[in-house]
Amino acid sequence: MAGFNDVAAVVATRDYAAARSWYSSIFGREPDLEPVDGVAEWQIAATAWLQLIVDPHRAGRTAVRIGVDDLDAQIAALAALGIGAGEVVVIADLVKVVDVADPDNNEVSFVQELGTY
Repeated sequence: MAGFNDVAAVVATRDYAAARSWYSSIFGREPDLEPVDGVAEWQIAATAWLQLIVDPHRAGRTAVRIGVDDLDAQIAALAALGIGAGEVVVIADLVKVVDVADPDNNEVSFVQELGTY
C-alpha cells in the first residue's frame, strides 16, 4: 500500500458566490485555485486543502475541522467578520474546539491542540 500524502476537506454549497465570499473572508484571501466552474480550493496547510463545491443535495450536511494555533485569536477574528462562534469546548484536556456555521449551515470547527499526546 502506498503512503498517504495529501488530504482535502470537501464542503458542499447551494450558493457558490455566498460561500466563496464567506470562506475567502475566513482565510483572508481568495481561493488558490478555481479549476472548473463551481469549485474553489484553498491550501490551508502544506498538504491540506479545503475544496468548496456546488452540490445542493449535500449542502448543509458537511463538516470540516480546521486546526489553529490560537483559538482565542481565531474567535476574535471571526467576531471581527461578524461571525458568531458557539461555546468553546475542551475535549479530554487535549483540544479545545469552537463551531460556526457557514452560509449553508455546514459545520466549521476550529480546533487548537492543548498539549502533546
